[in-house]
Order: sequence, then C-alpha cells, then structure tokens
Amino acid sequence: MPNSLKQLLQWLGPLRLPLVLGALAMLVLRPAPHTTAVYKGWEMVPTVLVPALVPMVFVLLLLDAIMGAVLRASRPRERRRYRAVIVVDLALAAVLILWWWPFFAALGR
Repeated sequence: MPNSLKQLLQWLGPLRLPLVLGALAMLVLRPAPHTTAVYKGWEMVPTVLVPALVPMVFVLLLLDAIMGAVLRASRPRERRRYRAVIVVDLALAAVLILWWWPFFAALGR
C-alpha cells in the first residue's frame, strides 16, 4: 500500500481520482429512504440525478478494478500500485452498495 495520501493520489491518476471523488460525493448526497423526488432546482440532484448515477458509478468501479487486475498482471514493476487501485475500487464499490441499499430497497415497497 502507499506510504502517504499524496502517493495514493498519484497512484490513482488523473482519471481515477474524479471517479473516486464522485463516488465519495454520492455517499454524502444519498437521500433518506422514501424521500419524494423533486424535479426542480438543486433538490433534484440528490433525489433524481444521484440515484440514477449510483449504479453506473458502481459498474465503473468494478470495471476499473478488473482493468487494474489486467494491468497488474502485465506490468510486474507496478504490482503495488495496481493492487492499491484494486483495493480502493472494490472497497468503494462495497461501501457504495451498502450505503445506498436502504434507499433502493425502499423503492420497491
């Protein structure tokens, strides 16, 4: 694993960093279960936009973890870096699903 947060941010790179920050923002913007959707103004972001983006970001995190595994196998000198990428992606995907599960489960009721 990286020695510092700065090294982790360097290992993530310029394309993974917005993915990670977006997933973290989605953790903060989760509305309470049974929240009514608002279709006007800034309230639309956490009630309509973010719930639609969560499944897409979840799949992107899993695809990035797969690509990290592929790159880890093909670049032996960067094994530590890609292992850290895989751990961050899978941990974030798990937290995202666990945190949003009550909201999506309430949609079916």
